[in-house]
Amino acid sequence: MKKCEYCGSKAADDVVQCAGCGAKEFKNICTSCETTFLGNKCPNCNVTIGDKPRTCLNCGKNSLEPVCPDCRADLINRRIVQVNPYPTAVRQIPKKKSGIVASLITLLFIVVFIGVISSTNSDKSDKNTISYKNTIRQNLPDMELLILKEHPKFYGDYKAAKSFWKEFDKAIVVNASGTTLYEDALLLVTTGDSDNGVITNVTINLSDYEKKHDLELDNVMRLICDYIPYDIINQYYDFKEAFHEVSKYGRYEAYHYVMELNDKGKEAKKSGESYLQSKFAFKIIHRNDNDWIAKMNYIAYKGNHNKFKADAYDVVAWDVDIEKYRK
Repeated sequence: MKKCEYCGSKAADDVVQCAGCGAKEFKNICTSCETTFLGNKCPNCNVTIGDKPRTCLNCGKNSLEPVCPDCRADLINRRIVQVNPYPTAVRQIPKKKSGIVASLITLLFIVVFIGVISSTNSDKSDKNTISYKNTIRQNLPDMELLILKEHPKFYGDYKAAKSFWKEFDKAIVVNASGTTLYEDALLLVTTGDSDNGVITNVTINLSDYEKKHDLELDNVMRLICDYIPYDIINQYYDFKEAFHEVSKYGRYEAYHYVMELNDKGKEAKKSGESYLQSKFAFKIIHRNDNDWIAKMNYIAYKGNHNKFKADAYDVVAWDVDIEKYRK
């Protein structure tokens, strides 16, 4: 199984062209751990493309791994693990009788232990409260998690983002080199090796959102715009274009918004005053009637899709005002 790099649709290994958008570029999906990756071997579990499940001679379980996950039998050399039906009895060493000294030591230990418990009793209450609060935050609904107050925004500090989101399993903050392992995360925040610790990519993936059938473009716009650093883009960028593309093959459409550095931005970038990319852009993908994905700073150019298949899309201008989503 593989996944289209452009629209994310899944396809069989022998498919050459994506049925959703016409693209010819795919990433492989590991049949063992479902990690998406480029190349022939999964970076997560080392399964090679084309590997077939092996049947364990010991317990009968099928697995792609070299060792059976249930009984740890060697599936490569087909060795059966022998289980000893007569386990060796463990010799019981008789306990020595405690003397007076041992009793005194035990009594002293009990007294000290009671003292420690008493002195930390109030601390326990505070820790339990903190733990309870963390549990509540972990279980926040997706929409509330995505718009948590004071969360880091695009062009924000990468380390601050890592610290802010560390207690949330659904929010992943990693360097760009590790993004392929977390493409299905609800929120993916990344930076590149040369980005000076600045957030240069934000992806919101609502494919697994329980109420995704109720989502509309306006809902997704409010989410992605919550990550826009308006003070930066209004100062250093000018609007270039916004457009809506629809695949003529159906099941895929996308909304693009693109800005370019103005003269002030070019000067700030040249002087090193601020880390700025030549373009600021975001793209909202809507596919298969109910899957929504928003990618900030996805470099979106009109005509870029034509490298996949000529005349595969209908493209029209998108009349949108991102200022109305500013908080």
